[in-house]
Amino acid sequence: MARLRGTGEALTLAGSFEEMAVWIAAARAAGVARVLAAPGPAGLTGEQVAALKAAGIDGLRVRLYAAEAAAHDWHAGREGSFRAATATLRAARAVRVPVTVTTPLTRSNTRVLAAVPGLVADVGALGWQVSVVAEVRRQGHGAVAPRLAVAVPYALQALVAAERAGLLAAIAGAPLCLLGPLRDRAVPSPTLAFAASCGECGLRASCPGVDGEYLRRFDAGELTPARSGEGSAAGGSRAKRLRDMFSGPWLGLSEASCWPI
Repeated sequence: MARLRGTGEALTLAGSFEEMAVWIAAARAAGVARVLAAPGPAGLTGEQVAALKAAGIDGLRVRLYAAEAAAHDWHAGREGSFRAATATLRAARAVRVPVTVTTPLTRSNTRVLAAVPGLVADVGALGWQVSVVAEVRRQGHGAVAPRLAVAVPYALQALVAAERAGLLAAIAGAPLCLLGPLRDRAVPSPTLAFAASCGECGLRASCPGVDGEYLRRFDAGELTPARSGEGSAAGGSRAKRLRDMFSGPWLGLSEASCWPI
């Protein structure tokens, strides 16, 4: 049975692979301009990727937690998921299906992010997005959300490395005040909660804020609100290209198997 969810300009249907292939044809018949597929933890076989291309898919959105199996498989909750993810990426490259990769930023992968851009570039992906995990705790994984003041600098360093490797690189879900000169790498994400000190921040209008439970647990000492008039929303050609690549509009087709993080 399909599940429907929407975020910003992206609308996602979740179901089986067989349903995904049917939905692509239906979306094309209905005039949908852009249709992307997101494999689950088991990945897709080469035959499945080829079938999606034949059905008219515009690209894949693949999740990769780390550049090595142990860390990725732990986050995915499935042994062999890293092997499946990299096989999916190489299968997509073989049949020329465009791919973007998203890496959720957690306590456990913060210090191994630097290795991910090399792998993402090696498999021929077009872009890489780091997405800050909002929830403080996940069942079966304990505390997963990183301390922002520690993790975001690692993420920004990795984004710079990704750009040097020829990738478009973005970050989602991070407070804009922590991004410094790389603020234009931020892409729109759902609005969360704000500290009292954020009220007069010049970046407030375009900032996603912070998870409410995170604020309750750690307070707002890490945040550095910009004074009114100092902040500006991300703009320019780079920001537009990143929004188009990572924020929609599109119809997303996702396998029903859920990622635990």
